Amino acid sequence: MNKKCITFALLVCLILLVSACKKSGAAGGTAPRTPFIGGTAAITMNFEKDSPPPEVTDDGTFAFNAIVRLKNDGEFKVDKRQIKLNLIGFDPGDFGLSFADLRNVEPDATLDPKRRGAEGDIIDGTTTFAIFPRGSAGDGDFIPLEFVGNTEFTFRAEACYNYQTKAFTKLCVLKDMINVRDKSVCKPNGARTIQSWSAPVQVTSLKQSVSGKDKLSFSFDIILNGNVDIFSDREKPSSGFEIACPKDPRQRRLVENKVLVEVIESPSDPVITNLKCGGLDSGGKGEVMLIGGKRTIICTAELVSDREDLERGIEVRASYNVLDNKETKVLVKHLAAP
Repeated sequence: MNKKCITFALLVCLILLVSACKKSGAAGGTAPRTPFIGGTAAITMNFEKDSPPPEVTDDGTFAFNAIVRLKNDGEFKVDKRQIKLNLIGFDPGDFGLSFADLRNVEPDATLDPKRRGAEGDIIDGTTTFAIFPRGSAGDGDFIPLEFVGNTEFTFRAEACYNYQTKAFTKLCVLKDMINVRDKSVCKPNGARTIQSWSAPVQVTSLKQSVSGKDKLSFSFDIILNGNVDIFSDREKPSSGFEIACPKDPRQRRLVENKVLVEVIESPSDPVITNLKCGGLDSGGKGEVMLIGGKRTIICTAELVSDREDLERGIEVRASYNVLDNKETKVLVKHLAAP
């Protein structure tokens, strides 16, 4: 009986030890094999509970603020100066304020990105707040005027912010790109895996092909995911909401659905030379327009003659401004005079 108990105790200890090693990554080989977390989220926004409240009264005693909670669920850092918020949907004069009080509000803090540790642990991005009206200390600045009866108002918070997508892939580079050996380290024709940051713009569907003994080509898609609008980031939100995310139809047509794309060999020790991509300049950088939320980029590149079989890292960056919104309703109840 004692031997059985000892054997059982040793078995339990062994199971616990193996489990602990797996959790710590010390012996289980659990460290992530991919560079990014991935996904399509960026800045998520919601109104704080009861800010604004769902119902207020118009007797002049019910004062409130509108507070928007912002969280960076993507993988790009957003400086507080590069995100601006407007509150629209109603006449601020009905609450004793002006339009200027509800424009170009900045959050309290810079939004650090969600990130992953070397062993796979996920560290949440920053959560911060934006308070309306601008400059408010949160002491109740919306004071409803007297209305003829119960009146419902739409409070829509709009956020304009600068964001970036980074994607990474490995191209197959062989000493002889045409006469491929059966046991080569990689295949120079076909789809290649590409990993993207969590962001609303994604880099997907990378395919490689051989263009010559010392030449290759590849293509990838830039696509928009999520219910947001994007604009060229030639103007940043730090210059103002309407400049970075314009609503004027003429200005909007000039910058909407445009993304700055850059293709970079990573690391920079060159194996690939003379990189040329359709729609980009000779340095592999340029602004493109997404049609129907998508744009395919086709690139060609020459290879240095002194090389061996290898997989070569390529980084794709996409920069843009994002326009997103969240709304709620506020019912102002009329209190009849006694």
